[in-house]
Amino acid sequence: MIKRIVVAAEEREYVAKLAEYLREEEKEWEVAAYTHSGALKMELQGGGKIDALIGEREMVRRALADGGKAGKIIVLADGNEGGEEEWEKLVRYQPLPALLSGIRGALGMEGAKLEGGCQVWTVFSASGGVGKTTAALNLVRQAGERGLRVLYLNLEELNATSLLFGSGEPDALSSLLYALQAHPEQWDELSRRLCRHQSQLRADYIDAPEHPGERLALVPEITADLLDRLRQANRYDVIVVDPDSGAGEWHLSLLRRSDRIVWLTLDDAQGLLKAEKLLRYWEPRLEGAAFHPTFVMNRAVGARPVNRWTLPGTEPALTLPYIPQWKAVDQPGRLLSSPAYSGAVERLLDILGAGTGGSSAERRRRGEGHGGQRTHDRGVG
Repeated sequence: MIKRIVVAAEEREYVAKLAEYLREEEKEWEVAAYTHSGALKMELQGGGKIDALIGEREMVRRALADGGKAGKIIVLADGNEGGEEEWEKLVRYQPLPALLSGIRGALGMEGAKLEGGCQVWTVFSASGGVGKTTAALNLVRQAGERGLRVLYLNLEELNATSLLFGSGEPDALSSLLYALQAHPEQWDELSRRLCRHQSQLRADYIDAPEHPGERLALVPEITADLLDRLRQANRYDVIVVDPDSGAGEWHLSLLRRSDRIVWLTLDDAQGLLKAEKLLRYWEPRLEGAAFHPTFVMNRAVGARPVNRWTLPGTEPALTLPYIPQWKAVDQPGRLLSSPAYSGAVERLLDILGAGTGGSSAERRRRGEGHGGQRTHDRGVG
């Protein structure tokens, strides 16, 4: 069902950015934007149905003073700004996914649910070349389509996501780590600025570092602090971590702190053996830990695997199909445009406990809703 949404604020750039984002992410919504009270008043008195009015308190109050009508009224407020009216309130400056989540909640549109607050999902593999980053990006995108507020955190030693998202601020990770240790009082404000929004990914992310030093400096203790601060910020429902493959102490520490682990393998005898050896190596040190990986076979070809399954369980929890067109990709949208792969990732989200809700997930199941080609959109605030 098409919903008519009206966005109103005096700051032209803010209104334009928010309205554009809502149009991109909710294809069924008809979104109008206003920056002047007079024009807004005429809209509200026009007699047409308005499902929701989202705007600054004084601007909304003036527009409603002469009998204007709107269905749901949602006020964009600064901090703890109050008011006598019994209107819904949303913090004006926050990541766009968080704003959309709040708007959807105010309209009674149920989204995906996760238990226990912000979760860390790690996409891992024992060896390289298994398509880990592609799987992580699709997981991020579709979690966002289910209404979750998502941060994609690439922690590979050599992070090449700048090819997809642009170079941005290559010192972002090192700045966050420095503030975490030297100026913790500045960390929250800095993280809001450096966690950029990517519209096609439907999530926030941190720009790829120029050099591997930032990642190599991440000892287990600092990694734990970083994840804890991101959890405590209460801006995300899930943080999807995309580390490099390996068997080090850093990897073990990350997996132990993860709420969900998607362990990717290929239908490859050597890769399966490496994963089996790593599990045997880690098993004595994981006693008592909540370590329950979801094993997923990526790039599957044919109905049945060639190699015998030697990892826990009688077979992988899920298979993700091989997509030949992904051999050469220079736009993020092309990695997010396969209905077959998307359908498999939808099933993976169900396995991970991200219950479905809202129209976006339905559009994904119909193979729609991939959006345009913009790659550098920031959040509002």
